[in-house]
Amino acid sequence: MAAMVSNAVQAIDEEALPEPEQIFVVTVAGKDASHPNFGVGSKLGMVIDGVQGKELILTRGKTYAFKVETDVQHDFYLSTSPVGWGAQVLTEGVTGNFTYRGIVTFTPSNTTPKVVYYQCRNHKSMGGKLHIVNPGEERRVVIEPAQKQGPSSDAGISNEASVSESQVKQKIGFAEMFINQSQAAKRLAQSENANALDMYHRSRAKLAEAAVIVAKGDYNQAMIAVDEALQLMSEASRLVPSASQLEEQRARFAELMEGVKTFEESYKRNLERLSKEAKKEIKQLNLEQIHQMVQQAVKLSDEGQYNEANRILAKAQRTITAVLSEMLDNSTVVYDKNFATPVEEYEYELARYQSYEELIPIALEQKQPSKRAIELMDQFVEKAKDIKAQADQEAAKQNYETTIQMLQAATDHLQRALQIAGVR
Repeated sequence: MAAMVSNAVQAIDEEALPEPEQIFVVTVAGKDASHPNFGVGSKLGMVIDGVQGKELILTRGKTYAFKVETDVQHDFYLSTSPVGWGAQVLTEGVTGNFTYRGIVTFTPSNTTPKVVYYQCRNHKSMGGKLHIVNPGEERRVVIEPAQKQGPSSDAGISNEASVSESQVKQKIGFAEMFINQSQAAKRLAQSENANALDMYHRSRAKLAEAAVIVAKGDYNQAMIAVDEALQLMSEASRLVPSASQLEEQRARFAELMEGVKTFEESYKRNLERLSKEAKKEIKQLNLEQIHQMVQQAVKLSDEGQYNEANRILAKAQRTITAVLSEMLDNSTVVYDKNFATPVEEYEYELARYQSYEELIPIALEQKQPSKRAIELMDQFVEKAKDIKAQADQEAAKQNYETTIQMLQAATDHLQRALQIAGVR
């Protein structure tokens, strides 16, 4: 199967590699008892940075690179299947799937499932788990220690996984390309950003240190040193983005600013409505704190620090949507109003529809439903929009009785979509 797809097409040009948060080297070896799928599926397993079936914790919004060095029989790809074998391919945020020699990049988004897998296209259960978390939640995921191999006949010998010479040399070779030859390296060498330059020089020094440690035969420590070098390089390169990356960061900043504004307005409208209807205390948002975060982000953007500004805005947006989601998730819009005129009743139903409509993107972000659930939600949402469009036409004719009935039907479809996502 692998021979049918050109690996040269699937792989990414290493020189064009986006500055990743972290870089992992992927190889293949016979499974030992430390592999999470030992005794299941293929007898071979994928190895990341010298660790069999290594579980990783990845943060939404950050880019990661997998330097794949397997062979033509073992195409690496990302999947929502714990078995792999070419099934349930994860495509969103992924470039380079199905490569056995090259780079695969992955940027988890708000809709990426909480657990995905790296797998082989041609064999079962070769890979391992990728835990996807929101920024700041990395420490909440506890990865169980790898299973130890059976008792050793040699007392005193450690069972801890060790890194081979070839594995660490592969990663050092990739690090040398990224740190010394990439476009990011060229930008950093010409940069006047003192912070970035300091980290860049430290990354080069740490890489040189890794080479010295390899020569001494301590491959585990050498792998630690090269990982530190790559981490420093990644942090430095984010401070000096390329023109295209800077444009993306600016666009993301504008998108996040608009999102914060929109969600804040939604929060205020719903707080006013629910305060009149709710019979219990409503959790409220610290708007002063949100405004301080926005001001801090604007200041950073003025200084060109878009990455940090975007991180703060994303946190502000998550804070608002979490409170708004809780408000609407734990409340029920009760239709028990007495209206003086049909127009007043129409305006109430319109506001009611809009409240549920605003909850759809929040539900997607907070509940992270499955792909199939999202497909079902989309059907109800699209039907709601169609009914709402027809209701608008009736409202323009002042046929309020028909309009009200149609808005109620549209709102019912939105409620059913939200129920699929787990929002009452």
